[in-house]
Amino acid sequence: MKTHIKFLSSLGIILFLAFGSLAATEISETNLRVDSGKMLFTLIKTMAGTDSKMVGLANQISGNIDMKAKTVDFKMDITLASFSLSGNYKFANDRMHETYLESTKFSVASYKGTIVSYDPATGNAKVKGKMTIHGTTKDNVELEGIVKPSESGSGYLLTSSFKVNLTDYNITVPDIKLAKVSEMVDLKMKLELKSSK
Repeated sequence: MKTHIKFLSSLGIILFLAFGSLAATEISETNLRVDSGKMLFTLIKTMAGTDSKMVGLANQISGNIDMKAKTVDFKMDITLASFSLSGNYKFANDRMHETYLESTKFSVASYKGTIVSYDPATGNAKVKGKMTIHGTTKDNVELEGIVKPSESGSGYLLTSSFKVNLTDYNITVPDIKLAKVSEMVDLKMKLELKSSK
């Protein structure tokens, strides 16, 4: 019986060390850059009392993270070419950019902030800073994410999910007789980070 307990105890320690080391995400680089990035956005449209999801993709994200200074600086192109609804929504995309986002005038959304916390054991990170959309800046915006080693092994993968209220950024929400779009937008970000050396 004692041998059995000793074996289980040893097995538990080995598994903890093995999986604990896999979960750890030590970032040895001081400066990281966004090598590639995507953001999925989801809007809820209500039509005749029925809700449906409208999903889109932003595929031009750039930025830098300075681990020593604990700063983050991201920019996202929100012009029609790189920020659009998926599917057969040509009219909706044109209207979204011309009437609501005014993307010819406000072509970039940005986030600048400081790293509040980062736990290498779990990869959990929290930042706080200024988010600018549609020419309007909101202070003290907190975002949380998870950093893991990238699948290629040559960098890191940062994922984050958060919500944005369009009215906070002076974006008029479509509300016509036939359809209404929610003020809240769900965003899911995925960034590949590499050393900026």
